[in-house]
Amino acid sequence: MLTTAQPIVEIAKDTYEIDEFDCGSIFVLVGKDKAMVIDTGTGIGDLPAVIRKITDKPIVLVITHAHGDHTGGLGWFDEYYMNAADEGKYDMGGADFRRNYAHSIAQRSGKTYPYDPETDIQPWPADAHPVRRDLEDGQSFDLGDRVVTAMRAPGHTPGSMVLLDPKTRILFAGDACNCNTLFGSLPGDATFVSVETAGKALKDIYALKGKLWDVCFNGHHDFRPFGKPLDDDVMGNLIDCCDALVSGNYQAETVPGMFPGMPERTVVKKGTVMVTFKEGGIHEPKAE
Repeated sequence: MLTTAQPIVEIAKDTYEIDEFDCGSIFVLVGKDKAMVIDTGTGIGDLPAVIRKITDKPIVLVITHAHGDHTGGLGWFDEYYMNAADEGKYDMGGADFRRNYAHSIAQRSGKTYPYDPETDIQPWPADAHPVRRDLEDGQSFDLGDRVVTAMRAPGHTPGSMVLLDPKTRILFAGDACNCNTLFGSLPGDATFVSVETAGKALKDIYALKGKLWDVCFNGHHDFRPFGKPLDDDVMGNLIDCCDALVSGNYQAETVPGMFPGMPERTVVKKGTVMVTFKEGGIHEPKAE
């Protein structure tokens, strides 16, 4: 029997964070008529059953970006909304990837978790064919007395999106805003987004702080306490790091890879924020 032991905390009224054993954060926003689920984690255990502990209302599933630690549980849902720019570019559900990722998280944290990777991280059902619906900039979802709006945030992936919930004044940022933000591609890569483009998108989102949102929850709680938002200065410091890279006024450092056995990476830092980048991926390529 698949585990349903994932911790759940109510972060605001009718708004919940599910902790997928430190692999990822899954959010459930309950409206009068529907509930929105943001991301599906690595796909450990019985996520639909965990969600049913919170609500039995019809589900609108939204994926912030197509990395497997956010899409691993998709195989147990009929449809989802995701930006087309990420379609077909990542391993969204492979059991080997998901098991390896979960093992790396456990190895990095040194913790023991109440699940068995072999039994609780299953291949998607053979008849699983979740249908992707387009998720576009400015698209709104009326959950009943609660309207949540998507906003583009390319950078970590080409199709990264954030979700704005003015009712709770929370920004759900996926991996677009994080203390450990990763920009790792180069021109010519199918997944390339320049730091320059990412910084501009973040500024558009940041301009709405104090107007539509006050606090930011990213898609992992390894740089914030479970159930608590990112520190108030994280997005501002992230934007400053992007600006420093674009202007050339930065001091790069070399740090260990994300997980044991991974290569070293080049970063810039400000406060608690660290941005991984590649020198050739900072600027938008000039048109020939």
